[in-house]
Amino acid sequence: MPPEILEAWRRLQCTNPALASPYFTPGFTQALASVRHDVEVAVIEGTGGVDALLPFQRGRFHFGEPVGGCISDYQGVIARPDFTFDPLQLLDACGLVAWDFSHVVCAQTAFEPFCRDQHHSPIIDLSAGYEAYVQERRDAGTEQIKKCANMMRRIEREVGPLRFVAHTPDRLVLEQMIAWKTQQYLHNGWRDLFSIPWLRKSIEQLHATQMADFGGLLSALYAGDQLIAVHFGLRSQTIWHYWFPTYDPAFSKYSPGVILLLKMAESASQQGVKMIDLGCGEHSYKSRLMNGSVRLGKGSVEKPCFATAARRVWTPVRKAPFRLRCWLAETPVGLVARRILRPSRFAPKRAAE
Repeated sequence: MPPEILEAWRRLQCTNPALASPYFTPGFTQALASVRHDVEVAVIEGTGGVDALLPFQRGRFHFGEPVGGCISDYQGVIARPDFTFDPLQLLDACGLVAWDFSHVVCAQTAFEPFCRDQHHSPIIDLSAGYEAYVQERRDAGTEQIKKCANMMRRIEREVGPLRFVAHTPDRLVLEQMIAWKTQQYLHNGWRDLFSIPWLRKSIEQLHATQMADFGGLLSALYAGDQLIAVHFGLRSQTIWHYWFPTYDPAFSKYSPGVILLLKMAESASQQGVKMIDLGCGEHSYKSRLMNGSVRLGKGSVEKPCFATAARRVWTPVRKAPFRLRCWLAETPVGLVARRILRPSRFAPKRAAE
């Protein structure tokens, strides 16, 4: 990417607080472009130079999506807060018939007419410091942090002293994170994301990327000499994005994943971080630890043409078998079948994370 484009990109990002996420940095797009051949960046120029940029992936039949696709947790146009644009005209300029998004920042109101659904990404706001955050959560009535402190003392008594590493370049730790996460995916009957070659290569590339304004952070929690929890996420200058948390199932009763998250929050100021973005997804620990959220939208900007019309017809047909399986799984027969086929999923758990 030309240096002048990179400079303009960073300048535009700095002018817009809604673009503080690491997903909006040029480093994220560059890392994905190094392992994929379909990454492009549309540059919108005005009389004063570069006004905006749109990083995207071009798929078959000129359907576009944000860089990273299913692993992109923040999406949108890189521009000043007051920049106005027509998404359909932008689509034309990119040579796309559609741009599908799942996590576009709702602060970019130009996408509002194209949103089908909205959701929130919970955050831990640490701008006042970790101790202020802990006090704020206590005042809000949550006992999650207190319970974690008890768990920390217990694990140190029963296993060994806790040691937290904010970032390790050790590839073996990364491989362990992938192995535990894969085990979790398969146990829950989900698709193993790390079986997708480009995605695994992306994680490895992001782990190796360390810039002043962007990088991958591989955090680890040890009890004695035993690695018990790992998290891989992304950082910008002020935001740490919570992405792939996992832990050794043998230590699940200690809630090691939540302990690791609180250790990350405690060390955030040393990384220059003011906020940990927990990412979308409903989990009880997120609702107890969050003290704010960011509104995101899901939808598609589409041109009226044969390709988009055909997709509207074909998509419900393609998804019908999956929806039927989901419906059947919730029937009495389906529940019995799941207990027989995957009994470990229904075993009582000693502690929830």
